[in-house]
Amino acid sequence: MPPYTKHLETSTQRTGNNYQEMHDWLDNHPEHKAARHDLGALAANRAYVAATWGDKAVTEFFLHVTEDLLMKEIVTLKDAGCPDEAVRHSVEVARKALEIASRVKIPVDLRLLARGAIFHDLGKARTYGMEHGEIGARMAEELGLEEEIRQIILKHIRGGLTEAEASELGLPVRDYTLRTPEEKIIIYADRMVDIYTDGIVPDADETMAEARFAEILNTYAKYGKNPTTLQRYLALHAEIQSWMA
Repeated sequence: MPPYTKHLETSTQRTGNNYQEMHDWLDNHPEHKAARHDLGALAANRAYVAATWGDKAVTEFFLHVTEDLLMKEIVTLKDAGCPDEAVRHSVEVARKALEIASRVKIPVDLRLLARGAIFHDLGKARTYGMEHGEIGARMAEELGLEEEIRQIILKHIRGGLTEAEASELGLPVRDYTLRTPEEKIIIYADRMVDIYTDGIVPDADETMAEARFAEILNTYAKYGKNPTTLQRYLALHAEIQSWMA
């Protein structure tokens, strides 16, 4: 796990507040540490953090848990040659995916979710082009990662390409349909992170990005891409929101 002081530094750099009491609560009570990092307790721990230190602390809570859970995977990304920007983005997608999963009311494999999210852009170690999904999937196979993660890497390009879209983009023609909750939440989190880190909403407001998701995709072609991709993302948004109801 990253040193406790590293978590304080990260929160300070991100927010100007080290959230020391919250990080203390997570790390400095050995008899409770495992329970407070337990993926199965994310919803309950989230509620406690929000009630005790406020909504902004919730983001730092999920980042702390994500970095502790995925320390080895983050090293793997770096060793594979992923640029720092891509690593930071992947950590943020993993954090956001776990945050979303803490609100849905369907079964989700949270460890697979986090690992799939951290590796989704593995191919950016070689290229930022559209083929980074294909390249990343091959790299995942070479690394011995499970097939479920390889499928997430393949499918995250534009959120589950149709065969016609794949052909148009010069990618292998195959079934890229998103099928599992883990695939869908990761792709949704990936798009959400792009929106609030690109400055489309003020102060990287995640709640606003989610509330305005449909409006933003309809307004900015960068996120909707084309009518087919746009409708796929809008349907994904509606489905995941229904899981939270």
